Amino acid sequence: MSFSDSRPIGIFDSGVGGLSVLKELRELLPKENYIYIGDTLRMPYGDREPSEIKDYTIECFEKLKAENVKAAVLACSTSTSYSLDELKEKFDFPIIGVIGAGALETIMSTENKNVLLLDTNATVKSGIYEKTIAKIDSKINLISQGCPDLVKAVEEGYGESVVGFSIAKKYIDIYDDFDYDTLILGCTHFGLVEENIENILKEVGKNAKIVNPAYSTAVQLSRILEEFRILNSEGESKVKYFVSGDGENFKNMIVDFLKEPRDSINIEKLEVTV
Repeated sequence: MSFSDSRPIGIFDSGVGGLSVLKELRELLPKENYIYIGDTLRMPYGDREPSEIKDYTIECFEKLKAENVKAAVLACSTSTSYSLDELKEKFDFPIIGVIGAGALETIMSTENKNVLLLDTNATVKSGIYEKTIAKIDSKINLISQGCPDLVKAVEEGYGESVVGFSIAKKYIDIYDDFDYDTLILGCTHFGLVEENIENILKEVGKNAKIVNPAYSTAVQLSRILEEFRILNSEGESKVKYFVSGDGENFKNMIVDFLKEPRDSINIEKLEVTV
């Protein structure tokens, strides 16, 4: 007997970065329905205190709970670093972050054991990638770089521009003498400018594989849905967006990155405490 669960999958990010995860999920799970929450009013989370990050993330997950999600992706490396364990204790639906899948893919990718991580300041400060990777392979040499200007560029819509290219390059240029063979796009915002970063690596002569945790996270969630027998196999996929900040700017990013027709995009205001 087949069973189909049409309840939505929740996706949370502090801003637009989670669109990279949504894109991979929709390609892998095209029948599923999705609720996307972007806390753009209070972003960037990467410059906030851990207590704020936890409180804001939990508040947004309460909204996902109210929307009756069957599972959720914490599509924000900063929130994953500081909130994932607490969220799993507080809510009764499966929740995954983006760091575990990204770390595992990195371990499988690197051959010379030298890895560069580009992420938010808060995630770098937490040391979560170093800890997660070291549990499996303590010989990997991981260097982490916070990239707040690149987060801002992506969020404000100029990440793919010449200016955005220069911003990304300034961070990569810092490690010109580091012989890394793997580069992690730790912050999901960076998945939206992956092509720029590929071109920068070619320009500076780095033959490094890019790890974008968005895809491996989508694969992980697919396995969980199958394990819990809560996959959806019927009907047409729908996405509803809740955004705490400027809905029109967010809509522009959806049109640019997901190539969605503007009049098909459903965005509602997310009320949050400030």
